[in-house]
Amino acid sequence: MERREKQRIERAERVKRRERQRNYSDKDDDFFDSLPDSLLIHILSYLPTRDSIITSTLSRRWRHLWTLIPFDFSKSNDLPTAVVVNLNQGSAVNTMDFHPSQQTLLLGRRERLVSRNFNVWDIEACSMALQASLANDYTASVNRVKWIPDGALFGVAYSKHIVQIYSYHGGNDLQNRLEIDAHVGKVSDLGFSHPNRQLCIITCGEDKTIKVWDAVTGNKLYTFEGHEAPVYSVCPHHKEHIQYVFSADINGRIKAWLYDNIGSRVDYDAPGQSCTKMAYSADGTRIFSCGTSEEGESYLAEWNESEGAIKHLYDGLWKRSVGVVQFDTMKNRFLATGDEFQIKFWDMDDVNILTTTAAEGGLPASPCIRFNKEGILLAVSTRENGIKILANADGLQLLRSIENCAVDNSRG
Repeated sequence: MERREKQRIERAERVKRRERQRNYSDKDDDFFDSLPDSLLIHILSYLPTRDSIITSTLSRRWRHLWTLIPFDFSKSNDLPTAVVVNLNQGSAVNTMDFHPSQQTLLLGRRERLVSRNFNVWDIEACSMALQASLANDYTASVNRVKWIPDGALFGVAYSKHIVQIYSYHGGNDLQNRLEIDAHVGKVSDLGFSHPNRQLCIITCGEDKTIKVWDAVTGNKLYTFEGHEAPVYSVCPHHKEHIQYVFSADINGRIKAWLYDNIGSRVDYDAPGQSCTKMAYSADGTRIFSCGTSEEGESYLAEWNESEGAIKHLYDGLWKRSVGVVQFDTMKNRFLATGDEFQIKFWDMDDVNILTTTAAEGGLPASPCIRFNKEGILLAVSTRENGIKILANADGLQLLRSIENCAVDNSRG
């Protein structure tokens, strides 16, 4: 009897505790529900941007409150520095590129592209060297992903010989377009150009060559030879009616090529003989490079293109960088690098660092970074195999409009 009575008392106490907890929760809900929107928005303004957005999942009333927060971006000089989205990818991101007109981010990861595993489409069409390599180890990492300017196609450069071209029709609608056995060894980089109004694919690789391919047929049009080390990057460009390609090898040797078989037109060294990438400003009038030497010293530079000389060498990069530091240009105003566990920004006209952000922490030593075309969003890779999206005021407004459209569509 005593035992039964004891169990009955314990059950009654548990019921009372649950009831008290329910009452407290109801009181909290009633308390917040009784507050006006203006006060809730004021409270949300003290939260990190990402956390304020998460509150939109609490209830229907909270769904749009975060979009009314008056975020202050005045101190960041129009730079996208506020963390607004966290994405978990499950494996390390090596390369990424924003769609030129949609807010779609193309990611290249170890052994995976977006949601697809590495797969050779036509093994019998591959060279014997590639077939032998795949027989020993049927894996490859993604070295580069790149959209064409209109966003209808994108290319993927793999660590084993292969370049694949996909057509894109929105959402997850990807279709195989071309597969090219491009280089002996890894394909380091790729780009697109329009010599003679013909869409071409530019690739470079471990075999020390740059190659130009017809983007419709996959036929090889040109092979540029002259580097004495594996070619790390390519940067196709045009001025008026002149089309050309810059290339840089792992020892920092930079060359420029016209679409002919005469040979390189320029030949000079990147600072510190560093493994280098090059990029133009949005208007195509200024060219920059960023590279890292074998000793880990990184260099960010603007070039005088006509003279092949350095115009500006920017200060503030780490002297002990891990891997090759990545960089990107924002329109015609800013430069950014992923360096020293943070993102560093420069005004193009000032060699001193403008500002930095750790993006609320969790970045690797040399994170992968990429602006969208308008420069209002910035994607950065994280140490936990994820992606953070940073925004400025215009970027936040864009995300608000996307959120509102999604809600309106769900109601319709």
